Amino acid sequence: MNQSHSKTRLRALLASLIALCVLAGAPTLAFSADEDEGPTGATIVPTRAPKEKRSALVRNKFFYKKGRLEIAPRFGYITNNALNQEATFGLGLTYHFSERAGLEIAADVAPLGGAANTKGLALAVLRLLESNFRLESVDPLAFVTASLIWYPMYGKLTPFSSFVVNLDFFFVLGLGWSMEHVEMLAHEGQPGVNESASLGSIQANHLFVANFGFGAKWYLTRWLSFRLDGRMYVTWDQVLNFDEDKAAETNRNLGNTANRLTCDDASITEKACKITFPTTWVLSGTLGFWAPGDKAARRSAGARER
Repeated sequence: MNQSHSKTRLRALLASLIALCVLAGAPTLAFSADEDEGPTGATIVPTRAPKEKRSALVRNKFFYKKGRLEIAPRFGYITNNALNQEATFGLGLTYHFSERAGLEIAADVAPLGGAANTKGLALAVLRLLESNFRLESVDPLAFVTASLIWYPMYGKLTPFSSFVVNLDFFFVLGLGWSMEHVEMLAHEGQPGVNESASLGSIQANHLFVANFGFGAKWYLTRWLSFRLDGRMYVTWDQVLNFDEDKAAETNRNLGNTANRLTCDDASITEKACKITFPTTWVLSGTLGFWAPGDKAARRSAGARER
């Protein structure tokens, strides 16, 4: 009797499972039948496009740049001058047309010219030369540039999940003017005893320059940022050619005061010159002060105030 009841219950359970599977599969079977009937029998389901086809990837944006002017005192160091220690000081003004792009006008000076900033390498070379020889040293003096600045991305970092860092990464590309001092160094004193470099002469060289670089900006408040960037200034110039024996002999006959500016002197016909592309690398840190204020920037960007 118990076995009969158990079999009955088992049959009832199996029947319920089969019925459930049929009901669950019915929509799928109907959908397949609609597809087989072709376009005229297809079921059209009305849909509604989302309001934002490409929603913002960063919510609650902290800092807006559109329509704002960044006023940035600049402090830098020239990293690739082999013979001189040199720092730069200047000012940059950047107007932002949008969140992604702006125009920067900047001027920088390098005040540590002369023999006081000569590195030990220059002294070591001077020791190897005869006393009447001069060593040509190029010391950057000033840069004035107009550059486009482009921000490909804006983001937030949360180091150790303790605070939020709002930052931009950017690229810079521009043109301008540069000025450098061409210094002819001589050796003074005995090695190790009051040893120094003296200046035989100083001449100014004016050049067009292209600059490009990249960096990042950290937004400390809604009107103050900190920027760290690396920038390369590239120019082109004629210099005396000492790579070939015949050219080197011609240039030695010019005397020990001849330098790269000799190539620009049309009155000197017996000379051998070549084209070079000198580069200057500057690593700089900058504080940026932004105007107008945050509320005006948000209205310009069409953003809701937080």
